[in-house]
Amino acid sequence: MIKERRLVNRVVITGLGIVSPIGVGKIEFCNSLKNGVVGIDKISLFNPADLPSIIGAEIKDFNPGKYLVKKNIKKLGRAAHLAIGAAQLAIEDACLNMDASARENCPVFVGTAVGGMDFAEENFLKIFNEGSRKISTYAGVAVFCASISSAISMDLSLHGKSISVSNGCCSSTDAVAQAFDFIKSKQGDTAICGGADACVTKGVLAAFCKMGVVTTHYNHTPKKACKPFHRRRDGFALGEGAWIIVLESLDKAVARKANVYAEIVGYGATCDAYHPSAPHSDGLYNKEAIKIAIDSADMEPDDIDCISAYGNATNLNDPLETRVYKEVFSNRVKKIPISSIKSMIGHPIGATGAAQIIAAALSIAKNFIPPTMNLDDPDPACDLDYVPNKSREMKVNNILINTLSFGGKNSCLILKRV
Repeated sequence: MIKERRLVNRVVITGLGIVSPIGVGKIEFCNSLKNGVVGIDKISLFNPADLPSIIGAEIKDFNPGKYLVKKNIKKLGRAAHLAIGAAQLAIEDACLNMDASARENCPVFVGTAVGGMDFAEENFLKIFNEGSRKISTYAGVAVFCASISSAISMDLSLHGKSISVSNGCCSSTDAVAQAFDFIKSKQGDTAICGGADACVTKGVLAAFCKMGVVTTHYNHTPKKACKPFHRRRDGFALGEGAWIIVLESLDKAVARKANVYAEIVGYGATCDAYHPSAPHSDGLYNKEAIKIAIDSADMEPDDIDCISAYGNATNLNDPLETRVYKEVFSNRVKKIPISSIKSMIGHPIGATGAAQIIAAALSIAKNFIPPTMNLDDPDPACDLDYVPNKSREMKVNNILINTLSFGGKNSCLILKRV
């Protein structure tokens, strides 16, 4: 049974904005999750022929001109373009009409790992090959992670806090948590939050190839490439996208008769403090982050009935994550459905947490669990219910979102049916 919860300014999700490799907008993204659509293909944004991996999860035919005026497009990198589009869609989905007074205090918290990396790569090449006179006037601004939150704030004329969180693959989970805390602590009743990353660049892909964490064995069958929890997995497919969320106090949402997808009720974060890229083999601090999140939600482990796994399809992470769930949830763990949406959207690095949170909110609202695609031969060390290959109709009440990051970072968030 869920403990009696403290009545502290409850925080709910009322708007979803998505620009992703498997769909733009809530309806297309949700349908793709239900139908197991895989957005991984051969890379078209640049020529990857000289790299070990030539595939990624791109957003095909994205037109920034649909969301930005022409003069502003050249001032920003691709992640900012995606973020502005998703923010506009989130505001529209929430039916949120903010007057001048509301805009004065509405914050933006956005997680991103590589910021304007595409802008940086393009302009730094010009510096080295053609000289500094050839670079963009905006290179000194657009390359930074901070440009993402600023772009949303300026586009929506929001004058509250504007914060970009760059914390690796935990970035957007932590950004949503900051927005959650902003409302829960009664600093305001509305916040825009989420994540955006445009990681499919030659420099980023080359770096991950060198680390040995991206898939290289399935270049000619890209739809089958990302295999979380599979016996023959060999890494993730690099991805991109923006997933932006409108958070409101429950009081405000009820008063304006807003559509509520789910409530955020718990958050926990820790650090292994062990290695720059490898998780600690005992999973101790991932377990601790999960326990902190459950405790902060005034729940018990038995209250969690679904898990959105980090599931990045690497040899180290997947079995360790499986063991963590076994130790936290004990004998009941095999009854908990667990899925990894990276099998469909690839790994959008800093935006992955926000993608998982939105998928979880849709799971609660639409009564289904997304599948883990390509799971036709599970690793014996990954022997839990990973919802293989087909979505599952199910009423979900409490979902744990688990995100991990290089540097041993662990961030977990819990969504609850209202």
